[in-house]
Amino acid sequence: MYTTSLLNPRVCYIEPLQHPEFLAQAVYHGETPVPSKKPSEKLIDELLIYCHATNLSAKRAHLKAAHGIHRMGPIVIDERIQFVLFPITVSRTRNPFWVNLHHFLQFQPSDDGITMIHFNHGMMKGVAADYRMCEKQYEKALKVLDRSTKIKEQSTLYMTRSPHIPNI
Repeated sequence: MYTTSLLNPRVCYIEPLQHPEFLAQAVYHGETPVPSKKPSEKLIDELLIYCHATNLSAKRAHLKAAHGIHRMGPIVIDERIQFVLFPITVSRTRNPFWVNLHHFLQFQPSDDGITMIHFNHGMMKGVAADYRMCEKQYEKALKVLDRSTKIKEQSTLYMTRSPHIPNI
């Protein structure tokens, strides 16, 4: 039996957990967090396979070829609704913290090394990540989304344009 992915565009962020049973949890605004026994990247991979018939490694290969991003790149899931997930923590365990660009508002540094993430509906989350690295990841996500949107629009224009045949 097929089931839908745990993730959808309403997710605000996916965070790794230090729990004996669960590896990550998806956090939605106004809802209870949904824990998962799978790491965050596996959840994203399942969503891509289920909705778009592609996977995370193919998206990363595209980032490398089209945008020159080799590590910690944002994953564009849907350009139309700005469903872009970008990682903000360096994780050796391949279970990074992911933020949904659609719900993100800003980063705010603090003195104790914690970066506060503000979301557009008032929710906040503190993460142990460098503020400059977080801002850099945000800029990468905006750049990739902008280029992906333009590529998609140009492809649509190309397909709908009628060929012009000059009279001889």
